[in-house]
Amino acid sequence: MYSRKFINKDKKAIKQLLKEIGKHRYELALEMMQIKQPPISMSGFYLEATDDAILLCYRYPSRYETTIMKVQGFESVPTEGWELKKG
Repeated sequence: MYSRKFINKDKKAIKQLLKEIGKHRYELALEMMQIKQPPISMSGFYLEATDDAILLCYRYPSRYETTIMKVQGFESVPTEGWELKKG
């Protein structure tokens, strides 16, 4: 069955979400996902929502994309600004 994905690139909302997540939990997520090169700028962060999860993701300048962690349940997850992901 086809699953639609939505993305949100609202940097202000993502910055607030990262504050809520906190440094320790964020670094633990990077370690658990075995991410060797941590994200280098705010411009690559985005949120992706599917039928069963809301994910914090990052797109590197090389166009490589990675999922960092699930974020549903956090109060700072934005309710506005979601767009249907193309492709």
